[in-house]
Amino acid sequence: MDELTSYFSNLARMAKTDEDKIVFFNENQRAFFLDPDALEFGDAIKKYCENCADGEEEVQKLSNKLEDMKWLEMPDPFKIFAFNFCILEGGIYID
Repeated sequence: MDELTSYFSNLARMAKTDEDKIVFFNENQRAFFLDPDALEFGDAIKKYCENCADGEEEVQKLSNKLEDMKWLEMPDPFKIFAFNFCILEGGIYID
């Protein structure tokens, strides 16, 4: 694990509550894009939309909406989901 990944991993370990995860998301955008070979953030958007929307058309609409949002404008439930999906379960952060 490189120094930057280790830094974000240590910060993430301190995020115990949903509010902590939201703050981490808001303040550490780079942590979600450290692995150039992984598309985890895009996968998080897709998986979140599949869980929240009914039907392929609705999934696509929600996905497009999230992708067009500015980082801080993304909804809190997605921020929590993305933290869990990309950081807690993300391949780059697994020791």
